Amino acid sequence: MSLVSTDWLSANLYNVKIVDASWHLVKNRNAIEEYNKEHIENAIFFDLDKNSNQRKYLSHGHFLPLASNHEKAISEMGISNTDKIIIYCYSDLISSCRAWFQFLYFGHDPKLVSVLNGGMKKWKLEGRKVTNLKTKITTSNYKAKENKNI
Repeated sequence: MSLVSTDWLSANLYNVKIVDASWHLVKNRNAIEEYNKEHIENAIFFDLDKNSNQRKYLSHGHFLPLASNHEKAISEMGISNTDKIIIYCYSDLISSCRAWFQFLYFGHDPKLVSVLNGGMKKWKLEGRKVTNLKTKITTSNYKAKENKNI
């Protein structure tokens, strides 16, 4: 897995797509509400519940979605196949790694997908800037290529 430092991300905020992939198992925390309250500037929220296959027959869990659903969701996030993506979370579950795997499974170049080392906790402990401003998104045309051997 490729990691980037908070220093590196701070210097490259506008050269990458930043993805907040926070997800909480506990009921008293809501990832989207936390994102709306504060997130790293220029970050886009990746809703793990909506970006997973949640069909009832699958019991419970965050199974990979259909390729077409992944394409639609990532296109709506404004991410293209050639974008450098930095994923972070503010979760004890390290849900950023789950999102990282999903991007790799659907064919995003592994050299273009990284996880923020220390996530939002480290970012905030270092006193780095957070915002509640909505990130402007221009829809893209993302194309998935499943890597079933992964």
